[in-house]
Amino acid sequence: MARDTIVSWKTFALFLLFPPIALLAIVLFPITLLVIFWMYFRGKKQAQQTTSSPNA
Repeated sequence: MARDTIVSWKTFALFLLFPPIALLAIVLFPITLLVIFWMYFRGKKQAQQTTSSPNA
């Protein structure tokens, strides 16, 4: 069976879409970690404030 193109459209689409998706993942991964740590420390600080407050 002869082919009309060098590569299929699926391969071409992956070739075009993968680099932007990879860059987005590289940018979003550290931001996700920062948000998780920020939420953890904020919750930890809130818990310490509620347990140490004299009104509680």
